[in-house]
Amino acid sequence: MTQATRSTLMSVDSTLSENITAAQDYIPIASTTNFSTSVVAEIETTNEVVSFDDISENRLKNSTDFSGSNWTALTSNMTVNANSAIAPDGTTTAASIVGTGSGVISQMGTVDMITVVSSKMTFSAFVKGTGFLQFYTNTFWISTGFVNINAADGTIGSSFIVSDITSTDVGNGWFRIKFSAPSSSAVTNGMMYVGSIDSNTAARAATRTNTETNFIWGWQFEDGATASTILPTGATIPLYGLTGVTRGVNGTTAATASSGDAIQQLPYALLNVDMPVRLTGLSVSSDGTGAGRFTLCDKIGTTLCDIDIPDTRIYDLDFGGGILFPNGVYVSNSDNITGYTLYTDKYSGAAL
Repeated sequence: MTQATRSTLMSVDSTLSENITAAQDYIPIASTTNFSTSVVAEIETTNEVVSFDDISENRLKNSTDFSGSNWTALTSNMTVNANSAIAPDGTTTAASIVGTGSGVISQMGTVDMITVVSSKMTFSAFVKGTGFLQFYTNTFWISTGFVNINAADGTIGSSFIVSDITSTDVGNGWFRIKFSAPSSSAVTNGMMYVGSIDSNTAARAATRTNTETNFIWGWQFEDGATASTILPTGATIPLYGLTGVTRGVNGTTAATASSGDAIQQLPYALLNVDMPVRLTGLSVSSDGTGAGRFTLCDKIGTTLCDIDIPDTRIYDLDFGGGILFPNGVYVSNSDNITGYTLYTDKYSGAAL
């Protein structure tokens, strides 16, 4: 017989790093260390259980708000309009970049955006429009890295130094562009140019002869060579969080919550138990602050059993021959519970 107790298996705990609404599909948290996408998490103050598809970071300020002080138009021949178009997430937060005639390449820069951590960094952004764009790094990763994109169809053109370039159609004319480049030593200030050029093979110094309109949304800078799900930022960076979030899992209610509120993944849920398990008994006790609820689920967070515990009570339950959980048994909720012990046996039977 095996036994898992809350006293011997540490839970994974963090706090919300920003206020959240009941509708948003991302949850910024102070630290994502040891969080796992394979199991649910609970926001302690609201008892809301959530699941999530990805764990993200973003080291760029005001990633969807181009009216922030760190965004600056550096040359003439373009107009940048914040919050002027429908973004891929359905909000009116995309910026338009409108060419105003021929002349040198139009540029837009950002400062105070990153502290380099790993040997490779990844940039991503969503684009759409009628013309060509160039993303160009300067005093950030490297001095002259760039990639050209046809915003009308997401086609990648010429590039220099950068690698792992991809263009993904996300619908409604939007493409997510991603590329990586080797990072330098720690950098706290940098520059990213966004230029309207006249072809997908043009160098940065090329002149423009048209007046196209392009749209940009959802900038993200992160460590490593992988672009994670977009995590919108404000003035605070770096920002870490759970993304692709499904709210109100296991019959709980999606609710607003405040920065500093606790969020937790429970210990037994973090065990890698993807095999048949027979639950033979459990012991669970109230923490004395009110009636409690103890919930067991399968690996993807589907509730299999709820146990309601009256205030100040301790329950020892014997399931006789046991309850079979085909893909392991997980704890997804322990409201007002001070401790628990699960008694399990491996199960190997016909067809299993």
